[in-house]
Amino acid sequence: GPFRIMMKTPLPVPEPVLLDVVDSTNTYAREHFDQLPDGTMVAARCQTAGRGRRGRAWISPAGRNIYATFLFKHLADGFHSGCLVGVGALACLREAAPGTDAFLKWPNDLYVRDRKLAGLLCESARIEAGRITGAVAGIGINVNLSEEELCRIDQPATSLLAEEKRKFNLENLIKRLAETVFRYYITYLNSADALLAEWRGANRLIGRRISVTDSCGGTHDGIFRAISADGSMIFEENGQVKYFTCGDVKINRESVDWNHLT
Repeated sequence: GPFRIMMKTPLPVPEPVLLDVVDSTNTYAREHFDQLPDGTMVAARCQTAGRGRRGRAWISPAGRNIYATFLFKHLADGFHSGCLVGVGALACLREAAPGTDAFLKWPNDLYVRDRKLAGLLCESARIEAGRITGAVAGIGINVNLSEEELCRIDQPATSLLAEEKRKFNLENLIKRLAETVFRYYITYLNSADALLAEWRGANRLIGRRISVTDSCGGTHDGIFRAISADGSMIFEENGQVKYFTCGDVKINRESVDWNHLT
């Protein structure tokens, strides 16, 4: 289960930066990386150029959702920063929206049943002498989107409002998210292994039979066996083990038995 932090002197959570309008919180965090304290969350009420993975636009109406980016000065890769924000966001939602049974869908989405609740976008933030010395991790969470608005999204999606049948106070949720993710950041710095174990445990597709499509359009049917240390999917097809990175493959949603992912 979720672990609790054992710290004699809890570090103060950096004050979140709240913006009214921004092109993208990831861009802002990267541009202000050196000035902002380690672990700071940058959140916006409205994004004009939100990005999803593979350059997809992320629908960002004002005042309905959380658009936030965390900057980590002690993380050298996007995979670990995504794990960190993924489990932090799950822990925050378990407290704030206990009726919403969310889980992590590899590589970096939060799902409820077969519907997307949140997406993550992690990027390296600083490169010195050819070496990455920092990362930013962005998350977009559908909070107060109505059923009608969800229908306009180009894939099955849900929101906390749709799941819990009540509106959420965005400012409160943003503050809680900042606190929870920072707590997990400290945990990660103390024990990366414990955090990665929790992240693997929240990935409910592990052990399931699924099909994936590779970048050339080929389909592979098999079992999602595990996740390797660098975040790759370890996939078994006809008794052969293959490693896929998130750039290589896309999980075919119709191949997943969503009803049994509990």
